[in-house]
Amino acid sequence: MMPAANGDMKLTVLQQIFRALRRYGLSLATLAIVVYVLAFHVEYDELVTAFANVAWSFVLLAIIANLASIMLKVASWKLIFDYSFDGIRGRWRDLTSALMIGFLVNLIIPARLGELARAFVISRRQAILGKPVSRSTVFGTIVLERVFDGVAMALIVTYGIFRMDLPAWADTGAIILLIISGFFAVVMVVLEIKREQLQEGAEQAKAGLREHHSWWKKLFTRLFSVIARFSEGQKVLRSPRRVVAIFLTTSASWMSQLIAVYFSLFAFHLGYIGILGALLLLILINVAGAMPATPGNVGVFQLATVIPLTVNYGIPKTTAIAFSIGLQIIEGSIGLGVGSACLLREGLKFDQVRTGARELEEEVEDGLEEG
Repeated sequence: MMPAANGDMKLTVLQQIFRALRRYGLSLATLAIVVYVLAFHVEYDELVTAFANVAWSFVLLAIIANLASIMLKVASWKLIFDYSFDGIRGRWRDLTSALMIGFLVNLIIPARLGELARAFVISRRQAILGKPVSRSTVFGTIVLERVFDGVAMALIVTYGIFRMDLPAWADTGAIILLIISGFFAVVMVVLEIKREQLQEGAEQAKAGLREHHSWWKKLFTRLFSVIARFSEGQKVLRSPRRVVAIFLTTSASWMSQLIAVYFSLFAFHLGYIGILGALLLLILINVAGAMPATPGNVGVFQLATVIPLTVNYGIPKTTAIAFSIGLQIIEGSIGLGVGSACLLREGLKFDQVRTGARELEEEVEDGLEEG
């Protein structure tokens, strides 16, 4: 019996290694290539000097602007969340905590699990408060918030395509981003228009389900129920005032992020590039980060900032690399620091959040959520 047990154990270990390579292999390879390429363009004495001469007052202003951007995102989400559940309103500190933990997850895992982690954390918190909510509906509110975020970004990108000299890869990426944002916006509107029909259909399908029915029919019924609950997160689209308020807070969030990039340029004595230069960097960073390839988008983030700084503005490569590292630290420090504090507040470990996000991902994909 022992050899068979050892064989099963080896097979399990090999399966885990294969899954890890499949999930993270491309990310690690991308990171290694980017770091290798950038390392050959760094004068380390100049890099140290660039960080030694940082204007810390502007670093502080950039951090404050980033925090303002985050709180405006929470405001947008709260406007959607509070309208999606009858008699249930999300508390600011709970929504902020969930959002920051989501940022922390996205920094560490290159798979955009942060939004699923958000849904897991806020659903868990609502259950603790004795006001349980459907995780599918919570996820629906998050997706809608991200759609508003994407539409606002799409407007910025559109401006960049027509009025700024974007690199060819950025033009292509921007167009893809526009198409994706438009597609999801249409899907959200359709789900809201068909919401009542979806719910009625889900109830009828569930009522007509019998034990002898085939597995695929049971699976389809459950998936139908998940989509119906998910569509509850789009109820806010029937409130024009809230839609306008969400769009305004989302746009203000992007403006705060633009100001954060602008202040970061001043921190590294590159303020002469101006607000349009900051806008160019903001567009390229978000186009490059739309499909995360590495943990925290490290490396890809650097390419998205170093290329325009050196090509468009003639900034020395070492200075450009120093700025890109500094900007990512400024943006990432909030997610890492505040996200970790929120994790402690929730009494959770990172592995618990990751597991909860993975489970929710499987439920959304497979339609296996029971309620």
